[in-house]
Amino acid sequence: MAFDPVPWFIGGGAEHSPEVARMIAYSAFRGNEGVMAAGDLAVKALDVPGTSVRVMPGACAINSRAVGGAYQAYGGRAPSESLVEIGSTGSGAGRSDLIVARVEDPFMPGEPWSEPPDVTAGPYIFPRVISGVPAGTTTVDALGLGYSAIALARIDLPASTGTVTQAMITDLRRVANPRRERRLIVSSPASNHDIALSTFADWPSAAVKPVTVPTWATQVRIVQTIAGCLAFWDKVNGETRVRLGTLYGQPTLYDTNSVVGGDALDKTMVTADTLAVPSAMRGTTQDVALQARTTYRGATGTAILRATVATTIVTDIEFVEVPE
Repeated sequence: MAFDPVPWFIGGGAEHSPEVARMIAYSAFRGNEGVMAAGDLAVKALDVPGTSVRVMPGACAINSRAVGGAYQAYGGRAPSESLVEIGSTGSGAGRSDLIVARVEDPFMPGEPWSEPPDVTAGPYIFPRVISGVPAGTTTVDALGLGYSAIALARIDLPASTGTVTQAMITDLRRVANPRRERRLIVSSPASNHDIALSTFADWPSAAVKPVTVPTWATQVRIVQTIAGCLAFWDKVNGETRVRLGTLYGQPTLYDTNSVVGGDALDKTMVTADTLAVPSAMRGTTQDVALQARTTYRGATGTAILRATVATTIVTDIEFVEVPE
C-alpha cells in the first residue's frame, strides 16, 4: 500500500503508527530542529570547574535520520539539569568534544541502539559526548554518523587538561523556530532640529519613539535611515548611532565632503547594529532613537547638521530570539 494505512487521526479504535505520530511532530516543528527557547539545554561549566559540564533544563526538536525516517521528528524534554563527564587530555595534544542531545530509538530500522531495561519508561534520549571531533565542528551532520541528534556545544580542551572552564565551551545551539517581531517606524520633524554637539544626543527628537520589548527577545536588530537632512554654514562631519533605551549601537561615520552651507547632503545616511537584549529590558517599554554628534564643523567651526520638515527618518527594528 502506498500510504501508511492509518492517517492522523482515525477513530473507532484504529491503531496509529509511531511514524505518523512523528510526522505530526515534524509538521509542528516546521521541519526545523534545535532547542525550544533561548536558554534551553545550554552547556555550562560547573560553578567550581571540574571534569564534568552541566546541561541545563529545556526542550528540543530532533529530526529522525534513521532509515525510513523522512518527515519524522522527536520532541525531547529535560525537566532538570544533567551532568556530563568529559575525559581529560594527554600531554601530546588537545581535543575537541561535541556535546549533543541524541535520540536512541532501537525500534527504527538500521539503528544500532539496544532496548533500555524498561521499554515503557525508557530512556530513549540522552546528553552525549562525541569525543575527538575535528576542530571547528559545529553540527552533528558534519560528522556523517547518521545520528538523530543536535549539537549543543563544543568543548575545546588544551593538552594536559582535565578541568573544563567556561572559556573552553562554544555554544552551538539554535532555536528551532525562533520568534521574531519587526516594526517599521517612519517619522519627520514638525520643525527644524539642529545638531552641533560633539557628544551624542537624540536627533531629531521626532524620531524618538516608544517600543515594547517582547518578553522572549534576546537580540534586537536596528537599521535607521535618514534622508533629506542639511549641512548649514560649513562642511560638517561626525557620527550617528542607534539607541534602544540604554543600549547603544556602533557609531557610523558621516562626511559631507563637498557640501557647502545650506545644501542637502549628497547621500542618504544609514546606521545599524545588532544588540543583545538584557533580561531586565524584556517586557518593558523603551525609547528607540537615532543619535548623532559632530566631530568637525568646518574651517569656521560653525557648521550644523539640520533636520527639517522635509527630512524623513525610517527606523527598522526587529526583535529576535537566539540562544543565550
